[in-house]
Amino acid sequence: MDIYLDNNAFIDIEQGSLTIDDLKNKYKDENLSFYYSPAHIHESNEIKADSLALIQERLEKRFKTISSITQNNYLYQELSSNEVHKIKQIPFSIYKLINQVSFAKDSMKSMVNIVDESQKQIVREAIGLNPTEMNNYRTSDVISQINKKLDLFQGYSFLGLIEMGFELHPDGKSFGLHNKFAGVFELLDFFGYWKDKYNEKSNYARLWDSNHAFFASYCDVFISRDKRTRNKAEVAYNVFEINTKVDLI
Repeated sequence: MDIYLDNNAFIDIEQGSLTIDDLKNKYKDENLSFYYSPAHIHESNEIKADSLALIQERLEKRFKTISSITQNNYLYQELSSNEVHKIKQIPFSIYKLINQVSFAKDSMKSMVNIVDESQKQIVREAIGLNPTEMNNYRTSDVISQINKKLDLFQGYSFLGLIEMGFELHPDGKSFGLHNKFAGVFELLDFFGYWKDKYNEKSNYARLWDSNHAFFASYCDVFISRDKRTRNKAEVAYNVFEINTKVDLI
């Protein structure tokens, strides 16, 4: 069985509140295989400390944890084709590769904060979407319920809005499924479904939540203790007819 752990799960293992034996017992399987992705390495860039030496120490500890748990099983995505392959790769080598492009992180952070929270609230009220009501929908019904509101409002559909965004983007034709996952997570949050608690980092964090869900779609199980991520992932898997199971630690 192939298992994908989100970033918080690796932190739990690092801190001793979760063990591989816990997971083996949970799934009654001694032969679990664990995978990591670029999303884990990108999130390691958010590790903070009082000195560069301490940051380096914490990074080394994180990469050691990831390497030990996954045995360097890595989900590699080709940029040219968007195809994902299961290969062996050391986490630190991925970290060095990712950080060769020094401006990328700041660029991504600025892109995900284009629409402010007050504008989102105005749109939700205009469409007639109630976040509390939406959170009680079955994950299989979420998109159809949103579509009913959108159709009455302007005749749009949930996936239609994502496709429209791709068409308007200069590189939209090259976008793959990982971009669609990001679109689903962003629109679900925009419309109030299991909305993330807003802060200056929440939009950026959601980008990696969607990436985790995307890469986990190449495994049997996606494990996360974040209820918002789990619910959004289940909706995305339903939309794209993916059989990956979403589970709580």
